[in-house]
Amino acid sequence: MNVSISGVADQILEQMIKLGFAKTKSEAIRYAILRFGEEMGLIDEQMLVKRKLDRIDREIKEGRRRVLSYEEALK
Repeated sequence: MNVSISGVADQILEQMIKLGFAKTKSEAIRYAILRFGEEMGLIDEQMLVKRKLDRIDREIKEGRRRVLSYEEALK
C-alpha cells in the first residue's frame, strides 16, 4: 500500500525518526496506528504482549531465535 503524507503529519513522522522513536516512516506510521488503537480501546497491552510472545515462541520453534542457557547469558 502506498500512502502520500504531507504537511504536519509528515513533519511529525520526521520528528519521530529524528528523536529515535522509529527508524523509518513506515515504522513510525505502524507505531502511531497501534498507539491510536490503544487510546481508543481497540487493542490493549495484554493483546500486544501475547502476540509478541507467540511470535517469539514461533521463532524459537522454527530455529530463527536461539534460547540461551543461564551460563551463556551470564557471559
